[in-house]
Amino acid sequence: MVLVAPRQEQAALWSPPAPPAAARDEVLALLRDGSGQRPRFDPGLAGGLRAWLEDAAAELVGWRGEEAPPLFLGPRLLWDESVPAAGPFETTEDPFPTDWVRSCLVRALFVQVVASGQVEDPLGDALDALRVDPARRDMVRHIEELPLEARAALAASLRIHVENLMNLTPRFAAGWLPRTRDRVAIPLAGGRVVLSGVFDLLVGAPVPGRATLCALGLTTGGRWAQARTGLHYLALLETLRSGTPPFRLALLHSAAGRYGVEDVLEEHLRTIVSHVVARMSALGGSDA
Repeated sequence: MVLVAPRQEQAALWSPPAPPAAARDEVLALLRDGSGQRPRFDPGLAGGLRAWLEDAAAELVGWRGEEAPPLFLGPRLLWDESVPAAGPFETTEDPFPTDWVRSCLVRALFVQVVASGQVEDPLGDALDALRVDPARRDMVRHIEELPLEARAALAASLRIHVENLMNLTPRFAAGWLPRTRDRVAIPLAGGRVVLSGVFDLLVGAPVPGRATLCALGLTTGGRWAQARTGLHYLALLETLRSGTPPFRLALLHSAAGRYGVEDVLEEHLRTIVSHVVARMSALGGSDA
């Protein structure tokens, strides 16, 4: 198994499949490792990163004009060149692509796994969770209207994801303060540009000047590198929000049943800021 040693960056994060209890316990142990000596960061780090972003956001606003609506940018802007210089976006003609639907369902089930540690009916439980969200009503209706064969295939796929999540997700004591779907929004240029994202799971309480939080991200498929970049992006948002980066990150792959754990380094944050600045510059110089 290749893991990230404390305070040293490694490129590979993959672990081999492990027995259920062993995998859960190992993820938890890796998140806790070194927790008594969590690093301190330069108190000026967050301010310097924000200043860098503010300069790029000001240039983007200047190109778009003061009357343009706020521009919301999430981790997808780091690799998707279809992000327009406008508000929230959809880039697919199909309003309910299968991979996206499955991702929404799995993330709803992940919340249940963290909260209760059990899932009896993956598809039914996920639909029940989505029904309480008005923004997901059309998706729920779409799933309910699927042909029987397609719905059965979706249910079978969810069972695989849930089994892997049950095998990988640690059982956090209340003292870890586990919170799912933690939303972060960082306004720049007076709120005309907003960097936003959602932590799948955040544990720990922020302490000024010291890295104390652990973040767990979930990927339901796709490229591991992109999911890792998205988690680094969220680490940047937390740094801007609280003034201190998370201590450690874990990425869980619900399709493959594998995971990775790494520390957050200043190099990660500066690299992500440079990517965000480059993408904002590209948006400002595009003809979109």
